Amino acid sequence: MVKSITYQKFFLKISGHQQRWPRPFPGAILIPQALLVVADLMVKRHVPTFGSKTIDELLTKANLEAKFKTLDTPPIIHYEGTIEGVNVEIEFLTDQAGSRQDTVLEVQKGIHAEALRYVSILVENTLELVIDDVGTMKDAAPIIVQVPTPAAYVFQKGLSFTRRRDKQKAPKDLYYIFDILARLPGAQDKMLADFETFSKKHAEWFRKFLSNLRTYFESPASEGSLRIVEQRPADAFPGLDDDQLKHHAFGTLNQFILNLSL
Repeated sequence: MVKSITYQKFFLKISGHQQRWPRPFPGAILIPQALLVVADLMVKRHVPTFGSKTIDELLTKANLEAKFKTLDTPPIIHYEGTIEGVNVEIEFLTDQAGSRQDTVLEVQKGIHAEALRYVSILVENTLELVIDDVGTMKDAAPIIVQVPTPAAYVFQKGLSFTRRRDKQKAPKDLYYIFDILARLPGAQDKMLADFETFSKKHAEWFRKFLSNLRTYFESPASEGSLRIVEQRPADAFPGLDDDQLKHHAFGTLNQFILNLSL
């Protein structure tokens, strides 16, 4: 972990394929046990500098390298490197209000955040996780992070995957939705209750969310099911072959859609 970063009001989303969910929500402790951890840091459109160093300087000091991902001005930048034997990739996101096109903003000197619509859902619906059982921490103080609730994470992914400028990320979004629904059955009731709130607070977004999922999951042979199979990590769902996973993915998403439509 990059323990030298003390900026508050960051919302950390662990989205690496190899993550583990050792306990069901609520009150889960999310421990990434991955060869690759991808972290999206949600920030405001203007991030003040605390202390003498910027976030860019702190990340660089932690041996993470700034990698330019686009030719835009300003470009999308990811910070990549290895921390304690784990490959880490960090990017910054901020909310894009209104119907304007997604863009990239410099939110602090050297820090470029991709402004995306619907990111506010992740920031407004969070739960607090205490990471205190990582072997390398020993006597260190627990790490406390705020992460999106499972429902908020699924809602935002289901809205944004059709807007992705990087088309390779859309299939990953679909896999993340499926992974949460399939691996957290104990959270279903709470998720449905949260979606009931979303359907009232964000009625137009909720209708778009359902429309997106229905379009991509009309049958086991639909594009959504096929993309999920393609994105499966090597160690995920070892008891299922590709055809079985395709049907499992469709069944999981179809039941979820039906539950939301009641």
